[in-house]
Amino acid sequence: MFAGISTVGTGDPIKLYTPIKDSGSRLALGTMTFLVAEHFRTAMTVIASPDLIAKLDHVLKAGSPDLRTRMLQEVAGLFLEDAHRLSERHVEVFDDILIRLSESVELRTLTTLSRSLADLHLVPRELARRLANHDDADVAAPILRGCECIPETDLIDIAWMRAEGHLSAIAGRKAVSQELTDILLMRGDSSVLRALAGNPGADMTSAGLAMMIDAAERDEDIAGALVSRKDLPHRALADLVMRSAPRQQARLLKIARPDIQDVIRTAIDAAAARAAASPPATIDPAEARATVVAKRFQAV
Repeated sequence: MFAGISTVGTGDPIKLYTPIKDSGSRLALGTMTFLVAEHFRTAMTVIASPDLIAKLDHVLKAGSPDLRTRMLQEVAGLFLEDAHRLSERHVEVFDDILIRLSESVELRTLTTLSRSLADLHLVPRELARRLANHDDADVAAPILRGCECIPETDLIDIAWMRAEGHLSAIAGRKAVSQELTDILLMRGDSSVLRALAGNPGADMTSAGLAMMIDAAERDEDIAGALVSRKDLPHRALADLVMRSAPRQQARLLKIARPDIQDVIRTAIDAAAARAAASPPATIDPAEARATVVAKRFQAV
């Protein structure tokens, strides 16, 4: 019998599980899961004692992976159902138990858990941190993208250590600091940069913006996302347009907001004037062939 959870004000232990003769049977494990769930449903002011946690660990070690998964789903469901009215102390209780239940379960179960927690205002903090730093990007991404409780220091560490799946999720957060943005620009691939460029909450330093414009020369999606940003300085916009090919310039003008179209037209005219003033050098075909032949002889 578990006797480690008590309701505040009474101190009376609540029986969570009465042993069945075959304690390893599916029925016994299912009964325990049900009674744990029922306890949390009816006693919102709960305190988890070390004795309960130790016994829970013992049962989980003796039980099957299916038991752990079913208990995790049940307790997580209870948390989600009552999350809007839980105190921080209640969340800490759930946090401790959910961490234990989430160990050694299938990735798809953790991914579902991560998605369900990502948008909550009050979440089990340590569980969220562990999910955010999970090796599997599908598990980590929902928390990294949507959970506001992840500390900035954790996000910075993850941005330095993890690969593109994690980086893309961080790039999609509601707010991305300048330090994080610079790290993502240095380490991310084109998909990460596209996510940053299209995220109005991504704060960029002048150096970071210069890196983004460099990338936009090679990626029209990044260029289009930058032009759509309301915080893009006109000077940076003109630089982007002048460094673009004529076809890309026409595209940027077409998708631009009316209030910046004059800036783009002016930049297009400036780029055309500069190109006319510095025409490309003509190449003598005979001289080019002679140069190639000479290099071949030198190589021999």
